[in-house]
Formats: sequence, structure tokens, C-alpha cells
Amino acid sequence: MEQLAHVQRVLMSIPGSAAIVRYVKASHQDDPFRTILELILVVFAIRTLLMNRTRSDQSGKNFVKLTEKEIDDLVDEWQPEPLCNPLTPEEQADLASVPVLVGPTGPKPKLASNGKTVLNFASYNFAGLAGNDFIKERAVETLRKYGLGSCGPPGFYGTIDVHLQLERDIAFFLGTESAILYSQAFHTVSSVIPAFCKRGDIIVADRGVNFAIQKGLQISRSTIRWYDHNNLKSLQEVLESVDRECKKKGARLTRRFIVTEGIFEGSGQMVDLPKIVSLVFYGTFYSLANFRG
Repeated sequence: MEQLAHVQRVLMSIPGSAAIVRYVKASHQDDPFRTILELILVVFAIRTLLMNRTRSDQSGKNFVKLTEKEIDDLVDEWQPEPLCNPLTPEEQADLASVPVLVGPTGPKPKLASNGKTVLNFASYNFAGLAGNDFIKERAVETLRKYGLGSCGPPGFYGTIDVHLQLERDIAFFLGTESAILYSQAFHTVSSVIPAFCKRGDIIVADRGVNFAIQKGLQISRSTIRWYDHNNLKSLQEVLESVDRECKKKGARLTRRFIVTEGIFEGSGQMVDLPKIVSLVFYGTFYSLANFRG
């Protein structure tokens, strides 16, 4: 009894113990079963905290101890699976046909095979600005003043004065109230589309739009109707079918968008924008075009 009294005095000396005792007494009077359940949970929590984190019981009946020779044999017999599937003959032929360029990427690189200067229609540096001496000098000055970050945009590097000044310059040039910088063109178009197009809207999109636009269409959760790549006759037919379906169902007027590219990334073709605009007024369609260059 003296030991229990000593334990009680020690427990009551702990700060907050009196409040816990009062809670347990009141809870037990109202619902004894709840007290038993809480006690079981406390015991389970203490057991979980004190038990061994690892369950590698090497003395149990299910534990198999291997000799060094058996371990070496298993290691020798193990054949890891390849990280990716081997290339098919068609894929190998496509890979072998990819030209290797010498020097920086640009509109007129040299081929490693024969040193011939060619036009590169697959480069994002189609304007040749990456090799401009003035731009390279300004880039070096910027690096010396601001240092090198993981990425230039404010979302990665943090917002600094040059980001804010560039947004003001862009807004002034375009005659808008303000502008916002994105980390890259992919993020821009994939977020602008769902900003305009919502669930319930209808988007009529070119089948040849690039992957960034496809992701933006997917995120928008709008109803997507496709027309043949850069085929204005197919576009008009899809617009007419959408208009007929809406009139037939008696659906309420919805916002409708045409999504295409100015210069298609996959083919390099240019869209006939004046004709696209002329179709915009068919069935109260809006036009949303992604221009590259």
C-alpha cells in the first residue's frame, strides 16, 4: 500500500496530472465503457512506442539463415531486368537517322557527319537570339550582378527587380494594365487555357496542337471536339455539328472556343488566322490561338 501511495504522490506531482485525474473520474462516471476503451488505447500506444521498430526476428521459426556460399550463389544467379525495353528495329532506324549537330543550336548549325551547314527547323532558337553577342554580354553582366540560381523565373529564383521591370515593360509594350512572367512557354499555355475555359464550355481544337496545349485542354475539363489538322473545312463541319447538337438538345448557351497554334510545333505549318477569325463569328465562338514566334 505504501508503494501505491508513493506512486500516487509521484504521479500527482507531475504538472497537469490533477486535470487528467478529474477528466478520468468524470468520464468514468458518465460512461465506464469509454474509460476501459481509452485505457486500452493508451496501453496500445505505449506498447507501439516501446516495441522494436524492426521486425527482423532472426530467432523465429520462419527465419532462414544462409551460408556465405549460398549468398554468393544467389548473387551470381541474379539477373537484373533492363531499365527500359530494348529498341525495336524501327526505333533503332529512327534513332540512327537523327542528325548530330556541331556547336550551339541555332537556325543554321553544322552537321557532324559532313560539316555541311543546314537550316534547323526544329530549334526553339529559330530567331538566332541565343548567339547574339549583345545578348550574351548582357547575360554575363546579369550573372555577375545577381548570381546564378536554379532557374531564372521568379517562381524558382525569387522575385527581384529585373522580373518586376520586365513585367512593366511587357505591359507597356502590349498596352495592358499588367503582365505576369511564367517559367516557360509550356507552363504558360497549359495554365492560360484552363483559366479561360471551364467545365461546361466547348473547345474545338486542332488535332495537331502540341503537348502543352493538350495538357491545358485536359486540365480545363471542358468538352473537347477535335478537327483535322490545319483543315478549315473540317473545322467548319465540327462547328456546324456542335451548333446543331446544342439546338437539338435545347441546351443553354455555352461559351465556345477554337484552340489552335500560330506555327505548329510538330509540323512547322502556319495557321490561316484570317479564315479562323472569320469562323469565330459562326455560332458565337471565341478564338484562342497559341503563337510560336
